[in-house]
Amino acid sequence: MKRSQLAIYSSALRVVGLVTTTFIAFFMMPFVVHHLGDRTYGFWALIAAVLGYYGILDLGIVTAVQYHVGKAIGDGNPDEINRSVSTSFYAFAALGIASFLLTLIVVLLSGFFVRNDAEVSVFRTVLIMMGAGFAVGFPGRAFIGAISAHMRFDLSASAGILILLVRTTLILLVLGNGGGIIALAGISLITDALNYTANYLILRKIRPALRISRRLASLAKFKEMFRYSGYALVIQISDQLRFSIDGWMVGVFVSVAAVTHYSIGGRLSQTFLSLIIAMLGILSPWFSQLLGSSDYDGIRRVFLIGTKVSATLSTIVAVSLILYGREFIGKWMGSAYVDAYWPMMLLVLGVFCDVSQLPSVSYMFGVSKHRFLAAITLSEGIANVLLSLYWARKYGMIGVALGSLVPMVIVKLLVQPAYVCRSLNIPLYRYYLKLLGRSILPPALASLLIWFIWGRRIDFPNVLMVCAVILLQAAIAGVVSFFLVFGRREQKELLARLNPVKKLELSGSQA
Repeated sequence: MKRSQLAIYSSALRVVGLVTTTFIAFFMMPFVVHHLGDRTYGFWALIAAVLGYYGILDLGIVTAVQYHVGKAIGDGNPDEINRSVSTSFYAFAALGIASFLLTLIVVLLSGFFVRNDAEVSVFRTVLIMMGAGFAVGFPGRAFIGAISAHMRFDLSASAGILILLVRTTLILLVLGNGGGIIALAGISLITDALNYTANYLILRKIRPALRISRRLASLAKFKEMFRYSGYALVIQISDQLRFSIDGWMVGVFVSVAAVTHYSIGGRLSQTFLSLIIAMLGILSPWFSQLLGSSDYDGIRRVFLIGTKVSATLSTIVAVSLILYGREFIGKWMGSAYVDAYWPMMLLVLGVFCDVSQLPSVSYMFGVSKHRFLAAITLSEGIANVLLSLYWARKYGMIGVALGSLVPMVIVKLLVQPAYVCRSLNIPLYRYYLKLLGRSILPPALASLLIWFIWGRRIDFPNVLMVCAVILLQAAIAGVVSFFLVFGRREQKELLARLNPVKKLELSGSQA
């Protein structure tokens, strides 16, 4: 199967998985919040944020595995694949032990930020359970990187859907029968273990010759991988500052209960981010494979068409959330949570600046030019923290969201394009006018026109009606954009890749 067809197929399965996850999460969140209560759910959100910080302990090695394995695939070097996976597996095992030791330290210090004695006990129990599961699953990150390098997100997405259904069923049964936050942590522990096991089996399926051995792991290989992953680590730390610090800001300067309200807007914006990544996250290993085969013209072509697709889809989703976000939150969570709309809108605008240019990020990761990305992302993260601290005191939740938006606009719309266009020898005026401008204006205008003529007049009876209207408007805007954004040759190429008959004819061929 050609890389382009595999990319579309894998992206489609990732989107199906994300839509399933999002659909279940949106309808499960009110159930969980109402069973746990605002304060208890606020603690759950804070624990999730703590575990999110643990992600930086992987030292960016997942992205290094993806890069080195992807490049080895393009170069046709199976021995390099086994060395990369083995080295990363044992490195992650050591890091898993370190993560659990860190959990114990946080448990000992939890009394300083959780005052109630009963709540401290629950907080510690849940954190130990979640931290143990996180540590045990750490070596499985090597499998995730290798699967990504093979562009087989479709298999991992399919397994993820099945595990999600198991998780959802368990939550409904346990919380519905009076279970609490500790039971929720137990369910998370079990399903995470299933997920890591599934990733190992998937990797064995797509690469039967895979060997994981201590003999293949080496310090020299780890140092080589860390030269790549070191910058990825900086980006991961920066992303924690960009996306995971907000809940703590709200908890400190507003209230713990307000964390729940803010997390509603954050959930919608993060779903937007995850949706576009699911659609186009496949580009990074694709760039690595093209680099391995020295196809530099292919890299440029993939970047150009990828940016058009990313900007078009991002515009449709962002405009839909802004136009219908208030109605969605009101019907989804209840009128008491509508105050989450304005933080959500600011966060969505910031995420739009990021994901509309996702191929730029994928390109820098895919061809090992992410040193610059690390520098600008760290600057953005620091600015986010400082501005959020300043504005949170004045404007509460809106100030925290504004602190995230402003740095994103500056870095993603002004700084990042200049570097990537220079690297790919693309004139900036062409990038802004013919690429971004042409990809953003048609879907934005089409969406606004549909809303003005039809959408704004609808009296929504429930959240399902809101979702149906959003999907219908997005579909119409997508069709209009297909003809206005893409040239005839691009249209034919996209349709050819989507044609299942053509796909079967070309199956087995290599790009």
